[in-house]
Amino acid sequence: MKDVRKQLSIALVAAIKAAIPGRNVYTKVPKNVTYPYVFIAAMYDIEDGPKNQFFYQYDTTIEVVYENVDAKDDMWDDVDAIKGLINNDVPFSLTDNFKIMQATLIETDETEDLVDSLSVDITDIRVNFEIEDNN
Repeated sequence: MKDVRKQLSIALVAAIKAAIPGRNVYTKVPKNVTYPYVFIAAMYDIEDGPKNQFFYQYDTTIEVVYENVDAKDDMWDDVDAIKGLINNDVPFSLTDNFKIMQATLIETDETEDLVDSLSVDITDIRVNFEIEDNN
């Protein structure tokens, strides 16, 4: 069993940046971040079958984060662009001879929080990626 998080995160960041030009996309949120941004918040490896299996599943959480919004239209446009990537059978390519076989939307969830005295709106997008190892 191999860990494909590096390949998946690099490809996912590039795909989101292409879908939402000008949007900052992070795998670790820097201090003094500029809003809005997209954060690849978590990737969980799900073992589904024997150790010598050539398919891996990753439950991935993507956060779309805005501050002090009066209307959520722009945030929802970003969410829609990311969902557009997921709705394709093969949404983007991976390196190192790995291939996305399927991307499935698990759920979206919207919250509002107070961060450093700022009202922050967050939409979590949970996706399951099934990845084939062709190595």
